[in-house]
Amino acid sequence: MRENDIEDRLAAGCEILREAGRTALAFFARRAELTVEHKGRQDFVSRADREVEELIRGRIGERFPADAVIGEEQGGRTAERVWITDPIDGTANFLRGIPYWSTTLAFVAEGRPLIGLTYDPVHDELFAAVAGRGARLDGRPIRVSKAARPEEACVGLSFSFRSPIADYLRVMEGLLAAGFDHRRMGSAALALAHLAAGRLDASFAPRTHSWDVLSGLLLVREAGGVTSEFTGDPFESRAALAATPGIAGPIGRITGIPLPT
Repeated sequence: MRENDIEDRLAAGCEILREAGRTALAFFARRAELTVEHKGRQDFVSRADREVEELIRGRIGERFPADAVIGEEQGGRTAERVWITDPIDGTANFLRGIPYWSTTLAFVAEGRPLIGLTYDPVHDELFAAVAGRGARLDGRPIRVSKAARPEEACVGLSFSFRSPIADYLRVMEGLLAAGFDHRRMGSAALALAHLAAGRLDASFAPRTHSWDVLSGLLLVREAGGVTSEFTGDPFESRAALAATPGIAGPIGRITGIPLPT
């Protein structure tokens, strides 16, 4: 793609995501009024998720009518140029009033993620990455931590009841035995953004989707971290692992997902 095309999409994506985040934040303030539906075990959706996604789809359609959009709530279609979004990543936190959730937007061209955006509306933090150009938080460059030993590292974990419980417990036991600390935050996207900013040292989701992690994985790579591959069918769930380079070896062995070192 031409540089101007990427710049236009980066600027528009940031603007759209901030507007979507403000809308989500307004719903968060009156979340008690929302009707909640169950998609699965401990898997929720609300009017807020749907309306925020509608806003994102509408704004992208106005700016880039030839681009496709895939969202968690309404699906979509793959295309040469496609935006992938999760309107509220961390819906369970959102509905409980826990201020750890985010809104994501990634732009993919010919199967390659070029732009990754994750917005934390509660704290008004916008994490942004462009392939080959680094990662930023509110315009300031960010880097992954320099953690080099499990004993000084903290891992952000994600879990879904769609995954075998025994597999998750095996990873947990391995992390604790190796000396890793851990947090289960409730938003894989925001955990990856915090990894890119050096607040966490690794992130592992045993089963997740492209709308949850594409933006964050690009953020981590552009901030100097390493990640597992997450290409192919955007609707297929799979594992996602990311880490600062100093602990890529041990966490790769524990999870069974090799990382570049």
